[in-house]
Amino acid sequence: MIEAAKYLNVPLFLSIMSFEKKLTLAAVVTLLALGVVSLYGIVDYAIKTRSEPNFIYSEGYLSFMHKMDKIAFPFAVLFILILAACIPKRLLPERLLLRLMGTMLFFAMLISIHDYRLSLGLVLVFAAALQAAVLILTLSGRELNFLSTGYKKRVGSALMHLGIVVIALSIVQPSWVLLNPLTVFWGATLAVGAGMLLLFYTGRGEND
Repeated sequence: MIEAAKYLNVPLFLSIMSFEKKLTLAAVVTLLALGVVSLYGIVDYAIKTRSEPNFIYSEGYLSFMHKMDKIAFPFAVLFILILAACIPKRLLPERLLLRLMGTMLFFAMLISIHDYRLSLGLVLVFAAALQAAVLILTLSGRELNFLSTGYKKRVGSALMHLGIVVIALSIVQPSWVLLNPLTVFWGATLAVGAGMLLLFYTGRGEND
């Protein structure tokens, strides 16, 4: 009973949870919120197309897409910042990292008043730059704050995070990438695949 009560007491439960687990929980809740938004969009779209068969070709469709983008935008930015927090936590202490995330979220919301796609793109560039730095430091053999042990697992984790961020950037702001967006997308997908192979299929305790 005491053990069960500990998990029902949310402030106590969060206080004993590690920072990595808090990030994981925040990511799950944010993805769940995005799922609810997506489900709402699907139902709303179905209702509109039933009452107006040519809805997809009307001006109302553009308004619908714009509305859904604005609803999903805060959750998308929050998820990217959570993903980005998985990156600099290897370099920065928790308190400084939370301040950095709060500052980025504030400016992202401020810029989104003018252009939410620009805001999302800037957050992705910020995350990609941080992850690229982590990948370079990891490849050089620097001892960063990873949960995974072993060189291959750390490289795999860095590759996977970088690939996910670059995939999102190639979709949100394709004109910002230096190469063909489709080439960047598939290159990042290969990086995610290689990272997953290294992270999940390298034997425990393998340090080379």
